[in-house]
Amino acid sequence: MALAPPDGVFRQIAQIALLAVALSGATLQQLSFDDMVNQSTAIVRATIGPGSGRQYGALVYTHHRLTVLESWKGATGTSIEVVVPGGQVGRLQQSVAGAPVLTAGSELVLFLWTARSGLTHVIGLSQGVFQLERNATGTLTINRAPVTATLVAPNGRLVHDDGMAMPMSEFRTRVSSALARSR
Repeated sequence: MALAPPDGVFRQIAQIALLAVALSGATLQQLSFDDMVNQSTAIVRATIGPGSGRQYGALVYTHHRLTVLESWKGATGTSIEVVVPGGQVGRLQQSVAGAPVLTAGSELVLFLWTARSGLTHVIGLSQGVFQLERNATGTLTINRAPVTATLVAPNGRLVHDDGMAMPMSEFRTRVSSALARSR
């Protein structure tokens, strides 16, 4: 006679299997600059606060408080809490392919969206995070390294990402233009 496993074991096994699949790799839809502008609920230049891991079911998210320095869309306040998939809670540590790593004290430009749950995320994971730098002539630029997660075009074809870089003045113009076209 075979003994049945205790109640909930199958559910736990299914959750662990789903988590393993989710954490093993991510496939992201490639977003154009205009897509990010139009789909975001906020676009900000902000300083990143320290991260704090929290668990939601089988998943861990890192919460960061952002100090908003400049806003081009949404975000009328001086701070926003943002969540990034992955992080650490106690001894449980999770990594999510394609998720950005936000470093406390860094100044970034972020494309954000707020889910129905009320949690605010970076749009397109690492696609929506831009570093700020001054180039050799002193011009402020924004740069995003190539996305290392698997990317697909809207038609489902695999695509390669080359990253993105532009002067801050061009960024402001492109955001304004994209917002004007979407009205």
